[in-house]
Amino acid sequence: MSSTSVMIRLISASVCAANKSGAIIREVLKTGELGIVQKGVNDPQTEADRRAQRCISATIQSRFPEINLIGEEDVAVESDDYTLVKPDEESDDVLKETCPPDLVNLKENDLTVWVDPLDGTKEFTEGFPEHVTVLIGISYNERPVGGVIHQPFYGPTGRTVWGLVGGAVKGMTPVASGDPGEKLSEGGLRIVVTRSHMSQTVRDAVDALNPKEVLHVGGSGNKILMVLEGAADAYVYASTGTKKWDTCAAEALVMAAGGKLTNVHGSHLLYNPTQIMNSKGVVVTMRGHDDLIARIPSPVKAKFC
Repeated sequence: MSSTSVMIRLISASVCAANKSGAIIREVLKTGELGIVQKGVNDPQTEADRRAQRCISATIQSRFPEINLIGEEDVAVESDDYTLVKPDEESDDVLKETCPPDLVNLKENDLTVWVDPLDGTKEFTEGFPEHVTVLIGISYNERPVGGVIHQPFYGPTGRTVWGLVGGAVKGMTPVASGDPGEKLSEGGLRIVVTRSHMSQTVRDAVDALNPKEVLHVGGSGNKILMVLEGAADAYVYASTGTKKWDTCAAEALVMAAGGKLTNVHGSHLLYNPTQIMNSKGVVVTMRGHDDLIARIPSPVKAKFC
């Protein structure tokens, strides 16, 4: 049995599965045969979603059979030659990393893996592939402890960002974090918001912040990466639309970098496997989080009690 911790082996497998899923997504787009079906109103699923979900699920469950894996796409797991990441396809780079002390003794059955194999499906089908991410988040005791975000269309082969809470973010350099209690400048914020799911409540929350710029972007993972990288000061979504697989990976990276992700009341999200909806919205910052939360109007917050 390997002496490497479960967390390091799991994050390594997740990085490899995310990379291979990115290749699958690019291949499906290249063929033009998207195989779109509608799961619900404004909620498409493509062949890329299905194949990437099978790749991630088969890879992780074959290596960690006691882990609870929750994926967005309800597809049968297939461990065929195409979807499964084989041992010789893995990189030693992640396995060489040191596990944070608080995570080193976690066992398989302590953990839940949250998977969105193609975040930003609507954008994928509408010609905005750069908004797409692959999200694999890991939670313990209902809080994020690790995450992997792969951007399939970042450059020719994509980019993978990963990290563990208590460690560093790898694959990119996060913007410097600041005190959550720091006062933010009036009228100087760049706020990133949803591209395709705007509502009056979201507008009311954003308008109250008096931003200098509002960026309409697809994909939860993509928007949160923008905050992490400093392309936006905050992501504000005063709505019930996102689910735990949309936020777990990204929240782990934000936490590792010193930022904060909460609901509109400023409370932590809880990653309970029986409650997949983020029912009180999502707010992400790398500094001044408490000040931003305080600026969201009470009537907006009252809609998410």
